[in-house]
Amino acid sequence: MLKKNFNFSYTSFFKSNILIPKNILELKSYLKNKHTIIGNQRSYGDSFIGKKTHISLKNFNKILKIDYKKKIVEVESGTLLLQLNEKTLRKNLILNCAPGCKYVSVGGMIANNISGKLLQKNSLKNFIHSIKIINNKLKLVECSKYKNQKLFYLTINGKGKTGPIISAKLKLEKINSDKFFRKSFHFSNYNDFFKHFKKLNSYKYAVCWIDFTKKNFSGIIFAGSNFKKKNIILKKYNDIKLPNLVISFLSLFVTRKVFTIFFNSIFKLKNLLFKDQVLNLNDFFFPQNKILNWNDLFKKKGFIQFHIFIDRKNMIKIIDSLKSNFDKEKIFSNFAIIKFHNDKIKNYQNMSLSLDIPVHDNYDKIKKILNYHIKKFDIDVNLSKDIILNNLNKKTLNSNPIFNAKMKKFFMKSYISNLFDRLDS
Repeated sequence: MLKKNFNFSYTSFFKSNILIPKNILELKSYLKNKHTIIGNQRSYGDSFIGKKTHISLKNFNKILKIDYKKKIVEVESGTLLLQLNEKTLRKNLILNCAPGCKYVSVGGMIANNISGKLLQKNSLKNFIHSIKIINNKLKLVECSKYKNQKLFYLTINGKGKTGPIISAKLKLEKINSDKFFRKSFHFSNYNDFFKHFKKLNSYKYAVCWIDFTKKNFSGIIFAGSNFKKKNIILKKYNDIKLPNLVISFLSLFVTRKVFTIFFNSIFKLKNLLFKDQVLNLNDFFFPQNKILNWNDLFKKKGFIQFHIFIDRKNMIKIIDSLKSNFDKEKIFSNFAIIKFHNDKIKNYQNMSLSLDIPVHDNYDKIKKILNYHIKKFDIDVNLSKDIILNNLNKKTLNSNPIFNAKMKKFFMKSYISNLFDRLDS
């Protein structure tokens, strides 16, 4: 019997075979039939989940070439970010736009156009030099912003619809150290939150944590920068995996609001006492990876990650409306994050809000509330993490050209996924 393969948030799964081609020739033979491409299965959404055969590219995992002078790495799509960092750090280089997880594949990062903690140009598309994919004619082609331009931009955030990514050339950046300085800016209202923006000009990275259980808008902006002193120390960090018995015990508490209120209070107190910290690269970029299987705490019912793009003008009314509805319906987010998405550091207009919402027996209620807000405010939803959207609203459609019928000539017709089945009209 085929086992269930879940997404990272335990809200969707597939039971079909997973084929693992050894080379491009074998991969091409698999692509002729109905299929879905999978990376390292760390996605919160259902874009990599289909009803037919699933193809894993984990054998395409080589770092092909690093041009240290031009700071460009050519890497196969099945390579994990962890493996890439281990290689490039030896020459003081990193991929500066990194998600909160180092166990994602390069192909998955490109197919979902991930964002990181950068204050400027905070999406992976700004760091992609070129991509090699197998297109819908089963030919290996290279694309960039200068060559096969439409295919290039459709493939980035294209969820695999244009064909499997074989490799990519990515732009790296120099760092002086594997140590980062992080400063905490606490706020308890919107005015304080916006005032802190003036203090971020001297930082390269920032992310904002919100206490979504409180009626007032409170939280912490974590701003960071790399150490100027040169001292890269290649050290192995051992992330832990909690035993099943511990998972079973903790899962009794973590899905309850009272636990989140308690945890948030401790978290705020800790960061109030230690506003200035020096962190190693792993703790700065990938704190969630300290516990490899933390998502198993929600395995019984799962959790929904609701990730939306908002601007400063609409931010307050969207957040206040969500909080009000959550409180009324006894729903809560146990983890809430704001990221920044701007080209100019002094113009903090564009942001994204990410909510982790535990599911009990109220999945339909959560879905209804979230879809209500999407429609009411015409919110741009990050489809890479979506599991609840009923219909493509105007803003989401405009930011996802992969759903544009005029682009069908670029699509791999044999590619299927639950996301496209759900939203493709």
